Amino acid sequence: MSYAADIAKMLEQERLLVMDGFTEADAFSIGNAIRIIVENEGLGALIEVRLWDRQLFLCAMKGTSSDNVDWVRRKVNVVQRFQTSSYRKGLELKEAGAQLDVSRGVNPLDYAAAGGGFPIRIKEGPIIGAITVSGLPQRDDHRVVVEALAAHVGVDIRDIALD
Repeated sequence: MSYAADIAKMLEQERLLVMDGFTEADAFSIGNAIRIIVENEGLGALIEVRLWDRQLFLCAMKGTSSDNVDWVRRKVNVVQRFQTSSYRKGLELKEAGAQLDVSRGVNPLDYAAAGGGFPIRIKEGPIIGAITVSGLPQRDDHRVVVEALAAHVGVDIRDIALD
């Protein structure tokens, strides 16, 4: 199975979903937008928005557990280490017939290359944090983050949504 089309679309998402700046108000706005999307779909998820040094938004919706907290932590680790969305990293590994393990210098207990972690990038600057969701199927974890972030930065989701 080829993941090339999804990987290319995620590269485009990461290129376009960039902000001029990022504040605590942005974190709340994006996190709450994700909460509303998930709630409107009748679902529940754990939502975190963080800079590398601190958590700015956390919402644990109905149906989540401490397992979701750990999945978020592991997805954030992937975003921070590989500077990409956790879903894209997972599909790139699948495409290559590989996985995150000690042969790649990572402990699988600390890294999850699964959908839901997305980088917070500032224009002309580095990735400064991550927006992460856990509790839905991984493609949906990724989708709700991208949908909320696209609305926040004014990008038409129809142009960048995964098929």
